[in-house]
Amino acid sequence: MRAKKMYAPVILAIIFFFSSSLAYGAAVKDRVAVLITSWGAPAGFNFEYAWDSHSWCRVGDRTQYPGQPCKEGHVGEFPYQLHLGFLPMGLTCEMPGGGLIYDNSGIYKLVDGVYVPMDLKLPSFTPDMIPPTVPIIPVVEAKSAMTGVFSWPPDPRDGKDHLAGWYKIGDSSTPFPNGSGDLYEQGPLGFLRRFGLLGGPTEPPDAYLESIYVRQIGSYTKQMLEDSFGSRIDVRFGSYGRISDYTPHEIDTTEDFAKEGFRKLLVARETTDNNCYANNYMSGGYVREKLCELGVLNETEIYQTRQVGRTPEFNALNIINMKPFIEQYPEGSTIGIVYVTRGLPWGVETGARTMGTQHPWEKEVYHENGFLNYLSWKRAMQKAFGDRYKLVFTRGGVESDLMRDNFFTYGMSTEKDLAGHFYSIRQALQWAKEDGIDKIIIAPCHWLYDNSDNLVNMREMNNLPIVPRQDMEAGKFDITYCEDAEGNQMSCNSANSAAEITIAPSYSNLTQEFATSYYVVLRGTLERFGLYPGNTFIKIEKSELVKKLNGGTLEVTSPFSPIKGAQIDIPPDPYPDRPEGFTFATAVPVNDPNDTMDCLWEDTVITIGRQLGAPAMKSARPAGPAVHFGPYRNFFNRDVTISIPYAKSMVGSGTVGAYIYNHLTKDWDAVDNAVVDAAQGLLTFKTQVLGLFRAGVKK
Repeated sequence: MRAKKMYAPVILAIIFFFSSSLAYGAAVKDRVAVLITSWGAPAGFNFEYAWDSHSWCRVGDRTQYPGQPCKEGHVGEFPYQLHLGFLPMGLTCEMPGGGLIYDNSGIYKLVDGVYVPMDLKLPSFTPDMIPPTVPIIPVVEAKSAMTGVFSWPPDPRDGKDHLAGWYKIGDSSTPFPNGSGDLYEQGPLGFLRRFGLLGGPTEPPDAYLESIYVRQIGSYTKQMLEDSFGSRIDVRFGSYGRISDYTPHEIDTTEDFAKEGFRKLLVARETTDNNCYANNYMSGGYVREKLCELGVLNETEIYQTRQVGRTPEFNALNIINMKPFIEQYPEGSTIGIVYVTRGLPWGVETGARTMGTQHPWEKEVYHENGFLNYLSWKRAMQKAFGDRYKLVFTRGGVESDLMRDNFFTYGMSTEKDLAGHFYSIRQALQWAKEDGIDKIIIAPCHWLYDNSDNLVNMREMNNLPIVPRQDMEAGKFDITYCEDAEGNQMSCNSANSAAEITIAPSYSNLTQEFATSYYVVLRGTLERFGLYPGNTFIKIEKSELVKKLNGGTLEVTSPFSPIKGAQIDIPPDPYPDRPEGFTFATAVPVNDPNDTMDCLWEDTVITIGRQLGAPAMKSARPAGPAVHFGPYRNFFNRDVTISIPYAKSMVGSGTVGAYIYNHLTKDWDAVDNAVVDAAQGLLTFKTQVLGLFRAGVKK
């Protein structure tokens, strides 16, 4: 009897455990796992991240044998098949002729008379152990064998050597191979130098965690998602690189989700420009590869959030960001506006060559999406400031939306890299000065915060000044200076000064605003799983899968529907073989925004519904129902045509127009060029972004 009494609680506990586990597992399977990814760069220097960054973010794992399973999206041909293949294939020492390119030198720090290697697995050397013919060069004096420029120069602000004590031993003429790849050994030097230039925390955890600005954006975004979707989602973070005990890799978070039973996964990138490299290979490829290895890929439903830019919220964010720099000048001033996106390689031939690349850059969608985002931004700037300032966006001041007429630039590339297809910041600056523009603002609009890309790398590539370190430490990332006609920096009081130039910041000090821009597109991706915000009631009246290839038209036709006549017309894919069919020889970038390569990004279930209890209109009064077109903030690379109904009785003596809701301003933005069909009571207009639309009359 006593034994039975002892076992009873144990049996009940076991039953409770399994029943709870089953119930929890069922609930988890129906929830959506939200994986928010990022570069994961630490705010200070971390050797683990610096050493592994090339492997995770630029090379990737290799296919070990032909037909190896789960190598999702690997590029190139075996035996040089890689996950990414971003950097030259000289990384692969097995390649014919690649041995010395892979390893012809070593990086060492001189400590108490001993050369200690960057790669701590290697032996140290005393000076007498190194052959006298082998060059030992302070890294501050080392030049790139390909470009002839200094690889790690002193601080351009004060000449300080942030890498004092570090040496490069050996070069291509007199090699000193040590068994460690040059790229990996040299990589941490760049991180150390940038830390010296930028400053930042020196002790963990702050030094090893991401920038406080990135963490703020993530925190705000997570909170907004949880407020809207509650327990129906689980939001976690994972990065492109791993820092043990501090930052998980995106595959770590993916594995956690999968093992806990999640089978619905949203993979999100905060990038403002959709690109295959980040979305298809980095996040998408690594995530799918891990799910395949775990045996759950085929049963996992995956959608991706690929872009933040080109929404009402993102444009409003940019207006806030640019306002103080435009308004520093008297009204009526002529101001040249140079837009900067990061850019990706162009014209790099794919192939298993010593200095080739396996990544198919000619198929990259970045270029088109980046330019369309710019045009949306340009319209927003003109609308916000164009009645008070003469803003010049083009060479010669022509009225043009052709890419090659606009000051649309790539910040992380030189003229040589761009092969004449795109412009560098320096090119645009010189052209603006040649046109007689003496006030210029450079707007870096790709990065969610001010980091080494836009504070250091793009500036050194384009002969631009770096913000003083004390300003950066105070949270001030803009800088204003003057230069002459040739691009030399000088006093603004000099007779030779040709232009005053302001480099605006990215969004470090607008983290909540950026998070709002991020949230709205994440909300749209969650809609693809059938989820809508808990405080929003949307009655879907039309839902249909639209194929990218064919396009399609959806219309609400029910005679009893309050949104009867609501319609969306999506053009078919104009070039089904572009850019997917491009080769190195045939690839061409888009120049005319009316002749893009895509329209719909992928096969998508498009919906039309009525939203009840829509947000109030402040600058207009409503003249019809609020019509939801989804997925929310879905993007197109060509205009789609939308019609919404309005009530003629609500218009009165005013002029009816179309509006789209903006979550950042918490008001409705007017949609330009809406056509009124008074007989049918419809407004028809063009857009490249879906959302909540409503007819209204301006107050």
